[in-house]
Amino acid sequence: MLADGVFQCDGEAPRLIVEPLCTLAQRLQDLDDAQSVRLPGGLAQPLGIGADASHGATCQDANPLDSLDSSHPCIRGDNRLLRCVRGSGLLASIGLRLHMFTVTHTPGCAIIRTDAGHAGLVEACHNRRLMSGTQDTGVPRWVQPSEEQVGLRHYIEVLSERKWTIFLALLLAVAAAVVYLATASKVYEAEAEMLVTPASNDDPALASLPLIRESSDPTRDVETASRLITTIDVAERVRDDLAVETNATDLLGDVTAVPVAESNIIAVAAEGDSPKEAQELANAFADAAVEERTTQLHDAIDVILPDLRARLTTTQAPTEELTAQVTRLETLASAADPTLRVETQAALQSTPISPRPQLTIVAAVLAGLLLGIGAAFALQTIDPRLRREEQLRSRYRLPILGRIPKEPGRRRAQPLGPQELSMPTLEAYRTLRATLDAANARTGDSTVLLITGSSPSEGKTTTAVNIACSLALSGNRVILIDADLRRPAVGQALGATAKRGVVSVMLENASLEEALVTTAATGPDLQILLADHEGSGMSELFSLPAAERLIQDSKALADYVIIDSPPLTTVIDALPLARRADGVLIVTRLGTTRLDRLHELAELLVANDLRPVGLAVLGMARTDAGGYYYLSGAERGLGATQGSRVARTGS
Repeated sequence: MLADGVFQCDGEAPRLIVEPLCTLAQRLQDLDDAQSVRLPGGLAQPLGIGADASHGATCQDANPLDSLDSSHPCIRGDNRLLRCVRGSGLLASIGLRLHMFTVTHTPGCAIIRTDAGHAGLVEACHNRRLMSGTQDTGVPRWVQPSEEQVGLRHYIEVLSERKWTIFLALLLAVAAAVVYLATASKVYEAEAEMLVTPASNDDPALASLPLIRESSDPTRDVETASRLITTIDVAERVRDDLAVETNATDLLGDVTAVPVAESNIIAVAAEGDSPKEAQELANAFADAAVEERTTQLHDAIDVILPDLRARLTTTQAPTEELTAQVTRLETLASAADPTLRVETQAALQSTPISPRPQLTIVAAVLAGLLLGIGAAFALQTIDPRLRREEQLRSRYRLPILGRIPKEPGRRRAQPLGPQELSMPTLEAYRTLRATLDAANARTGDSTVLLITGSSPSEGKTTTAVNIACSLALSGNRVILIDADLRRPAVGQALGATAKRGVVSVMLENASLEEALVTTAATGPDLQILLADHEGSGMSELFSLPAAERLIQDSKALADYVIIDSPPLTTVIDALPLARRADGVLIVTRLGTTRLDRLHELAELLVANDLRPVGLAVLGMARTDAGGYYYLSGAERGLGATQGSRVARTGS
């Protein structure tokens, strides 16, 4: 393989350099710029741009091109181009017999040729990419969101992050329940039972009387009787019996009459402010219902019985049926309603039915948990801030180069130098430095690293200062440039001052060597170029050629040039420096960084063809695991002075 996306055979014999075509398609999608490589035959040419007809072709509007020249030693037989497609995401197989394949690529165009023996691979790759829905959108891959798989771990993390929201909802629900229990009036209930005995329809003496009649559905009989208990007439009788001032309608609101399952029993339940009040009300309604039904029965008998008696006395030979009917009515006139009677009187109940402390507390806990969990996921959905490292992984395909723990007692908006950081934080910055140092060692050139963020107070200056100090203490020559002319803070973090700085150098009022300063704490390997002008008046200087000279002169003097930049989404001052830097490190802080501002920063970098080297995440949860190894022998007790010096220098 000569270069990414270009394959050819060697010598006279056709040979396919083996690499799965699906991997090839992924490589093509990763290519952001046209590559200038050596094509078959040795011709150096940017891929797909004016290539010689025998070695390549220009992709034009995704149309198939003419066949290639078969005189090349690697091309034999009937050679044709498979397809020229825009976007480099589609591989297609048309089953041609070709002896080699070559792929040329520009940002929006790919030319693909293949060997007939590998047509199956091409077709399989094509099908695989169609099923996965991969497309070339023209957006760099590092800003293409990955497919986020939401599982149990995600839900647990959301609940863990919002545990205080859940706890607050739970606390409020339980507090409300306690207040309710303390202030609510106690309600007692008593229950009397009544028996329903429907009258038979075969008894002619009862035919015209207001009794509960037997029907084909016994349940309906009991239901009818229960409704007769809770009438306004019964309530008026109860009011008179108990001699209370409560009106009849309110009394009915405290009483219920409900059939018991499929029996002939009616439960008359009454509520009161005391056990005795509830008992009296339940018994009063049961007795009053019987009395009301009995009164109606007697009134009906008083209407019927005189007429029957007159017939009995005027008839010379009264029938047995008439005599029996008169006797039956006279008996009913002296007794209560036979179809409804009180079976069981209500008893005193010492336990209130409301409020119920245990049930109330359990319900409050469940309600608090449900409300808290719902609020946690609602806040997670609308929360604009970065809360978890996984949110970065799901949005950006960038490595996380450093995880910096949260510094206890950190004063917001004030950068911290190495002498103010704890050992775990210093160790995290050493890890970040080692990662950057390893990448630089592979190239062997001086590295210019611009450190920025999406918003203020994310820790970019703290990160720039501590990376520079750590690189210097590991033996590198480092120049730290404070490019934040609006809010310079590097000097404050390191305790450094200077009369000349960035502006003086770019205006050629001083040379770079004259403007660089050092501090006793960091040593001679770290040289600092401070901002000697504060405000927006000089911000356009970074767009002048002097900024390029500043970068080149700094690279000549140091192994690393670290630039502390203002947030690029807030002020655009340092964007020209970002274009000239070898890499951009984005600093984020959990709980502070806004995801929308971070997205704006990503769009700004994409628009300027800048790909960050990675991310640094500040504010991670601290852990004591392995804390012993953060300390040197001096810090464990061999000498407080030596331990203090190690902490000050950060080594």
